Amino acid sequence: MRYFLDKETVPTIPTPHDCIIKKVTIQEEYIIFEFEDDISYHDSVKYHKLDAKSLVIKIHLSDDFETYKKKHYQRRWCKGDYARIRNSKLVEIAEKERLEYLYHYIGYQSIIIKLFSKTYITLDIQADYIDFDWIV
Repeated sequence: MRYFLDKETVPTIPTPHDCIIKKVTIQEEYIIFEFEDDISYHDSVKYHKLDAKSLVIKIHLSDDFETYKKKHYQRRWCKGDYARIRNSKLVEIAEKERLEYLYHYIGYQSIIIKLFSKTYITLDIQADYIDFDWIV
């Protein structure tokens, strides 16, 4: 299913909440999330695609994107803030650690994605469309 972010009305896009991302690929024009096998045990997936075995989200980039990771501090007055990291670091995190998709915000030619892997990771992406490929 293709969702266009450059139209007059922004779409409502399913959120694979708490689903594990097993692989992230960053290409010249795309960022691709490949999700865990047997994804349909998650309630957020059952609601949209009951017979799904997995999911691939392919985001077509209209510009570069930025990746931020929450840094924690040991000070009472500051619990942490976000620091920009290399986009390629996201690929490494998906390979070595458990990376969960939490939620996203959709805007005109924009998607902000919140992930979790030991700490919060936020992606600020400029995109014109998103493909959801449900694997059944």
